[in-house]
Amino acid sequence: MSAFPAPTDAQIRSRTNEKSWARGQDYVEYVSDLVWRDGELSAQVEGSDWEPYHVTVNFDGDEIVNAACTCPYDWGGDCKHIVATLLALREEADEVAQRPPLDELLNSLSGEQLKTVLNALATTHPALRDEIDALADIARKDHPTTGQDEQPADAPALSPVSDMELALLRRQIVADMRGSIRTGYDSWGEEAWYDSDPGEALGPALERIDALLDAGEVADALVLLRAATDAWNEGGTRLDEYFYEYFDESGIEPADGLAAYWAEALLRTELDAGTRAEWIEYLDDQIETALGGSDFEIARTAVEQGWDYPPLVAAMRGNITEQGAWAGDAPFYADELARIRLRILDQRGQHDAYLNLAQAEGEFMAYLHMLTRLERSQEAIAEARKYLTQPRDIHALAQTLRENDELPEAISLARHGLGLDEQRGKDALAAWLRDVAEEHNQPDLALEMAEYAFGLDMTLINYQALERIAGDAWPGLKPAALHALAVRGKTTNQVNIFLHEGMHDEAIAAVDQSRYFYDDDRVIESVRATHPVWAFGRCCRRAESIMDAGQAKDYDVAASWLRRGRDILLAAGEDARWREYLAHIMDVHHRKYKLMPMLRELEI
Repeated sequence: MSAFPAPTDAQIRSRTNEKSWARGQDYVEYVSDLVWRDGELSAQVEGSDWEPYHVTVNFDGDEIVNAACTCPYDWGGDCKHIVATLLALREEADEVAQRPPLDELLNSLSGEQLKTVLNALATTHPALRDEIDALADIARKDHPTTGQDEQPADAPALSPVSDMELALLRRQIVADMRGSIRTGYDSWGEEAWYDSDPGEALGPALERIDALLDAGEVADALVLLRAATDAWNEGGTRLDEYFYEYFDESGIEPADGLAAYWAEALLRTELDAGTRAEWIEYLDDQIETALGGSDFEIARTAVEQGWDYPPLVAAMRGNITEQGAWAGDAPFYADELARIRLRILDQRGQHDAYLNLAQAEGEFMAYLHMLTRLERSQEAIAEARKYLTQPRDIHALAQTLRENDELPEAISLARHGLGLDEQRGKDALAAWLRDVAEEHNQPDLALEMAEYAFGLDMTLINYQALERIAGDAWPGLKPAALHALAVRGKTTNQVNIFLHEGMHDEAIAAVDQSRYFYDDDRVIESVRATHPVWAFGRCCRRAESIMDAGQAKDYDVAASWLRRGRDILLAAGEDARWREYLAHIMDVHHRKYKLMPMLRELEI
């Protein structure tokens, strides 16, 4: 028995599209250097680039957790290189090299051996030298070799931001922005743009800034913000001019996040008049010149107002008007700025100011949650019953009440939420109340909510929960549940539950009545032994839709479907049926020179 997982066709196909599945089968021979290390599979796969692509797949037992490839593919599901790697793991397990976990490997090396390894890496891959330098600098600060086991009580919670870290961060942002813009060609042969969101390059920097602010390291956060903004501006000047023609720069969400963190960091900083003026000048420059510059208006307003803006002061003191914390019309970023201020007030323990500002700025859910945290739950519940109209908001508050060990109040409020006119969110609320009731040994409520949740959302999870909670009463409830599913259920839910119950005819009927192909794979695999002719016909339908339309670039996908259908017939002893069908389609498509060689390969 293999020491490694053996992914099934169904597992692999569920993570990819048909084209990548078909091409991945042809790429197995190009997979090399298969290495297994503590639940992680890595491999090299030859592709269209000079250097092979590097594939990494993480497993949890036999389940695939995630997979990544260094190729530029990003059009839905796993690429052909990942598919090929997974097939190679299953088919060539004896060629997989097993290595110890990296921690175990490093712990087995002496200091001199580690130096030898790092020097060899830096020599072989010169681009790693700066990264090694930066990481070493961070490691020295995280683990100082002073002989002291403990940091002083007033030491920063996080390592300071070093010059090397800043340099590395700037280079990485600029490089990632440039690499985020990839082009391709559409079906008409015209150049098209794909996967173009340079804002993603800011992700790691924003995570670090968030951690620094949480730890109270505001000065370091400002240093990192300045470096990230400079890199953002530099990267913006290097983007292709067509980016601005094709994409609306105002929709770059991580850039919005950068501006919001500026606002928070500066609101956490004591600013005198001179420093405030300098920051306003700096932010005015960003508004004028930065990619997505208008987003920086939130930070400029935060600096300009600080905490002594008269309408803000009045609102925090409880003088609430229709204008909230503003002298005139509120800007488009008013809600975001209010949430930033509330976060700071919460961390400072200024709860009265928090409650007043939340009311003034219409942050009603924040207001209710704070009341609950302050052990003023009855006020929160009364306000919620009076004003909340969305089940999802009731759900959120009920969860908070339960976390505060106020179970009866949570259940009562959840029941109220299920009686609201708005339907959206009731399915999740009912499922939550079902689980709470089951956990706290309230069987009648659990069964009531299990039926209610399944009626709203007929998923396999809700079906299994109903079966589990019903217990001995399940045989009496099951026919009604299946009837409701057949009449009102979505195709995917019907397929999931019918296959779970072994009701193959019903699953077939569900996909036959659907206009879409989404659920074909699972039904075909489940019934290929019991209903081979139907499964074969479904494969042919998929292939014929491509061949009849003359989609030459997808003929390999059509051939893959036909190969699958052929194998189903052969396993059922229907060789003659396959020969007859293949002869027919070869006659129909005999002029398609690209398709015919693929069809001949399917002869038996």
